[in-house]
Amino acid sequence: MQSTAQSAYRIGMLAGAAVGMACCGPALAQVGIARADDFEQCRRAETMVELRLKSCTNVIGDTSRLGEIRAEAYLNRGNAHEELGRPADAIEDYTQGLKLNPEYRALYHRRGLAYDREGKTDLAIADFSEAIRLDPKDTEALVYRGLSHAALGDHVKAIPDFDAALAEDPDDAAVLTIRGESREAIGDRDRAIGDFRRALELDPDREEAEVGLARLGAKGK
Repeated sequence: MQSTAQSAYRIGMLAGAAVGMACCGPALAQVGIARADDFEQCRRAETMVELRLKSCTNVIGDTSRLGEIRAEAYLNRGNAHEELGRPADAIEDYTQGLKLNPEYRALYHRRGLAYDREGKTDLAIADFSEAIRLDPKDTEALVYRGLSHAALGDHVKAIPDFDAALAEDPDDAAVLTIRGESREAIGDRDRAIGDFRRALELDPDREEAEVGLARLGAKGK
C-alpha cells in the first residue's frame, strides 16, 4: 500500500496530459491530405477535445506524412481519448504510434500511465522500463516506474529508481518525499528521516514530509 505522498504523486501523474509534445518540429507545417490547420489543432492543448480528436484523425489518415509526424498525432489523439474516458482507445493509439516510431519515449510514458490507470501495473512497468532503456536518465520514467513498484508493495525495487531520478535532480522535494516513504516502508528509519528533512529544507510547505517525520517520531528533532 502506498503512502500519502506516493499516492498524491501517482494521482497527479495519471491526471496529467502530454498534448503537444513535439517530435518533429517544423515538419508539421507540411501540407498534404491533412490541412496545415489540422497539424496545429492536433498539437494544441487548448484545442477543444472533440476538434483535437478530429484533427489528429486527419493527420493520422494522411499516409503521405512521415511516420514520426503520424506517431505524434497518435500520441495526441490518445490523450484526447483519455480526456473523454476511453482508456482502451487511448492505449490502442499509443500502440499504433509506437509501431511508427518505436523510440518515441512520450508514447511509452503515456501508454504506461494508461496501463497504470487500468490497474495493469506490470504492463506499465514494462513501458516505463523501455523508456528508461532508450534514455537511462529519463527521470520521468524512473519516477513512474518507482511508483509502480511501490504500488505493488515492492519498495526494494522502487528505491533504486528514485535514487536514479534524484541523481539527475538532487533537489526534487517531491521525489525525496516519496523515496522517504519507501525507505520508511522497508524499515530504513534513519534514511527516511533524512529524506523527509531534506525535502522540508527545500520546500517547507511539503506537508507529506512533515507527516512522515511525525509518523517516525522525529518531528521537530
